[in-house]
Amino acid sequence: MALDYVLQFPCEVRKNVPEAKLVALVGYMSLAEFAVAEIRKSNPAVPMETILGKYQVRASQTRPDGTTEQVPMTVGQLVALAQPIGQYRGHCPPCRANIVDRPFGCIAKINYPIRRESEEWLLSRLPGDMKDPNLSLLFRFLSDLEIDGRPVDRMRPKIFELSEPLVRRWGASPDQKQLTSSQIIQMLAFGGNIGPQQAALYTKLFGLASVLSDPHPPSANIEQFKTLMCGIVMSGRLNAEISIDA
Repeated sequence: MALDYVLQFPCEVRKNVPEAKLVALVGYMSLAEFAVAEIRKSNPAVPMETILGKYQVRASQTRPDGTTEQVPMTVGQLVALAQPIGQYRGHCPPCRANIVDRPFGCIAKINYPIRRESEEWLLSRLPGDMKDPNLSLLFRFLSDLEIDGRPVDRMRPKIFELSEPLVRRWGASPDQKQLTSSQIIQMLAFGGNIGPQQAALYTKLFGLASVLSDPHPPSANIEQFKTLMCGIVMSGRLNAEISIDA
C-alpha cells in the first residue's frame, strides 16, 4: 500500500502513451524492479531466469467495473506487461519533471506505513521563530481552511507507525501556538490534487525551494516525502498539476 502521485508534465512519452496506461505500466515496472532487489537481498546467487519464472508478487489490477483487485503474477509477467514503455526510457533523464531521477521519475509514491522519523522531519523543517512571516502565514492558512489534521488522524491505525500525531509548539502560554504533523501531512499529501498555484503557495509557506539541493536523508520514508516536496516545487515552476491517489 502506498500514496501514489504523478507530476503531470506534458512530454514526448505522454504524447504516445495515455496517462492512465503510463501510470499502470510504470507501476508494473517499479514492482518488478523492487521484487528483484528484494529477492537478491535474501538470495544473491539465484539466477535471473528463476526470478522471472518462479517468484510471484501481488499486483493491483483495475477491473472493467473500475474496482481494483490484487492479482498474483510472476516477476516475468510484470516485466512483460511493462515492456511497451521500455522504448521511452531515454526521454526521462533530462526532463525537469524527473523528480525521482530514474526513468518515468515524474511518477512516485510514499510507502505505508508512514514512519515516525518522517513526521519528525516534516515538523523540524518549520521555522523556529514564531514571528517568521511564512510561519505566520501558515498558521493563518491552516486556520482559514480549517485544516486540523483530523482526517489524517482517522487513518493512523491503518497507515501510520504512530497512533497520535507529533506536536511542535512556539512561544509560551497564553500566546503559545502549535502545529501537528497530521496538519502538515494533510496539506501536503491528503488534501487532494495539487495545482500549480497551490504548489507555489506551499513552496513559499514551507520554504520548499531549498529541498531541491538538500542532501539525501537517512531514511527511505523521509526520502519519499522529500521527493514529494521536490514535486511540489516543480509543479509550481512547470505549471503542471500533481495528481494524488491516497
